[in-house]
Amino acid sequence: MKVVVQAAGALGLLIAWFLHDKNDVVCVSRKRLVDVVSKDGLEVKFGGGNEKKMLKMVESADEVEFYPELVILACKSYDSDENLKIIKEHWPETRIMTIQNGIYTEYKALEIFKREQLFPASVLIGSKFIGISRLEQFFDYGMKVGSLGDSEFLEELLKLLSESNIRVEKSDNIMRDKWQKFMFYCSSATINALTATRDLSYEHTRWIVKRALEEIAAVGLNMELDFDVELLAKETFDFCMEFKPDVWNASVGVDLRKGKKTEIDYLNGYVVKLGKRFNIDVPVNETLFRLVKTLEKTGLFAKFI
Repeated sequence: MKVVVQAAGALGLLIAWFLHDKNDVVCVSRKRLVDVVSKDGLEVKFGGGNEKKMLKMVESADEVEFYPELVILACKSYDSDENLKIIKEHWPETRIMTIQNGIYTEYKALEIFKREQLFPASVLIGSKFIGISRLEQFFDYGMKVGSLGDSEFLEELLKLLSESNIRVEKSDNIMRDKWQKFMFYCSSATINALTATRDLSYEHTRWIVKRALEEIAAVGLNMELDFDVELLAKETFDFCMEFKPDVWNASVGVDLRKGKKTEIDYLNGYVVKLGKRFNIDVPVNETLFRLVKTLEKTGLFAKFI
């Protein structure tokens, strides 16, 4: 299959690395990555081993020499608007797999593309740079992928991912799964970003996560969702209780420690925005949001790296 990974960072490059052997894959990424990976290849550390592959890298969608059957949108949520416009301009009829942590990108994409073009993915695969041309996959809980309208292509996509040794599961309700990941990231992952806590064994951590999830459910009750959002919050809390990775570096925390902009506006910040829309107080989510924004401003975490 002809695949473009648009705005490829750590996770996008990892997916491209897996797809590389059996597909025609091009990664659109920033200049520094393009220059180094084009020259040296991309080495990935996973499962106790290392392997290098020579990926096709370009700086702009203008440089892609084919019309892709699939575009994997791999940007951060705050760059979704810009990159969705690029896809619309260059490949208006392609299929798009979205892999962002939040739910903003899918709702935005529905304003621009037809439902049958969209294949959201809920991804729980940890990928980080350990060098300019080296990645480490530090945990792998796989991904769930679903369709908003084209079940036939979904089967092709699932086969594509599975045959590329990506752990994948078909979702019967992908927006429910995206909401669950959104809830997970707004609660446990934000706590991990701020405190490096990897599980909910501490009572005060459990309290924060539980209250954050209850607030998100309260907001969701005011939206036209085709699932029980309160039940989902309880299931997410149970998942958080069981989630005990040996290594965990939530992306918001990684960005804070690098002194970079985070996606918090599209995670807890999005909950705050929805809360204001529906006149619902979300104090725990707002506190987590404002703490991260303050650390973005001060750069405190980055000073200790």
